[in-house]
Amino acid sequence: MTTAITPMRVAFADLVFSWPPNGGADADVYHVINGLARRGVEVHLFVAHERRSMERGNVQTDLLPFPVTVLDFDANELKPEALCARFRAEVDAWRPDVVFLTHGFALKPYLARALAHHCLVGRFYAHELACSRDALRFKDGRPCPNDYLRTPDICRACALEKLGPEIRSGHMRTWASDWVAAEAWRPEYHRVVLESLQAYTAVIVSNTTLRAQVAEFTRRPEIFPGGAPVHEIMPVIGGAAGEPKIILMTGRVEDPLKGLDVLRRAGEMLAAKRSDFEIHATHFDVAQSGGHFKALGWLSHEETLALYRQAAVVVVPSVWEEPFGLVAVEAMATGVPVCASRIGGLADIVRHGETGFLFTPGDAEELAAQLNTLLDDAALRYRLGEAGRRVAEREYDWDVIIEQRYLPFLRELIT
Repeated sequence: MTTAITPMRVAFADLVFSWPPNGGADADVYHVINGLARRGVEVHLFVAHERRSMERGNVQTDLLPFPVTVLDFDANELKPEALCARFRAEVDAWRPDVVFLTHGFALKPYLARALAHHCLVGRFYAHELACSRDALRFKDGRPCPNDYLRTPDICRACALEKLGPEIRSGHMRTWASDWVAAEAWRPEYHRVVLESLQAYTAVIVSNTTLRAQVAEFTRRPEIFPGGAPVHEIMPVIGGAAGEPKIILMTGRVEDPLKGLDVLRRAGEMLAAKRSDFEIHATHFDVAQSGGHFKALGWLSHEETLALYRQAAVVVVPSVWEEPFGLVAVEAMATGVPVCASRIGGLADIVRHGETGFLFTPGDAEELAAQLNTLLDDAALRYRLGEAGRRVAEREYDWDVIIEQRYLPFLRELIT
């Protein structure tokens, strides 16, 4: 393990972090902070906790191997002025060299402006800058062509249409409550967002599409991918041998954005030609099973990792612009070839013809043809799987990401 050569103090401010994690952004924050701490960087995490909320700041501090300050708020205190004053006082008192502003929703731009006197780095995990309604930038069954940074009036109206019923009900989740607290329905809020992007010394996103989205609005857009503990995952190069051959889909497969319907249609096309395969998916409803399709129910992450070792092919058929694509990275780490939609972060991770295949989002016929090719050719599966493992080791292991991305970046910022 390499240690940091230049002494540095790095603060992380997060408006929704929870541990155990609620999602991929929490895990990313944890691995980055822990990785830096293990290399001698002095780190501290500052987290907003909303009392009586299950979505914001529920942190079991004894599970974290680095220092954390949890700032408690009642729901009616989560307004820009009070939130920014508390965070600014705590962060300033710690005297960091660099501040990372990590996960947050509509209140995040206000906090960025409040911390702009620091060397400030913004980390964004989804489409929260482009999509006011839910950070997915997906509407009417396809990726949305609009973008809040460029079409604020259209996006503001869309968000109000989507969030209005939830707001009127009085039972708001964190995204909607922050949207209200930030007064994001006001035209003036667009100026706040643009000013916040100028407050950052650098902005970090996960893929080339997201970088292009923010490039004209901020000084230094960077791409840092998410990671996985690749060195802890034992590979089975080429996938498992035997019959039937397993085509695997993992993750939140019941979410329509993930494209299970595309895979099932491709499976029907395959079944018309051959009977030597099964499709296994981590769908919570085991009653969905039938014929060549098997729903596996809910599984732990450890159980899911074990599934890759049984698979001939892993499919990631997302129909929305995935910011990253952890499933693809974990499959590659296991040495299994991947068929993925040519969209979002997946198009950056999977190298067509080298570590797997990319297909047009939603095109079941193209996916079926790729699967047919892979099921017929064990040598091809082996070659793609071996290459995928090498790429995962070289580019997506957390130790590599910290050593090759974060540490040089931080040294450059403070020198």
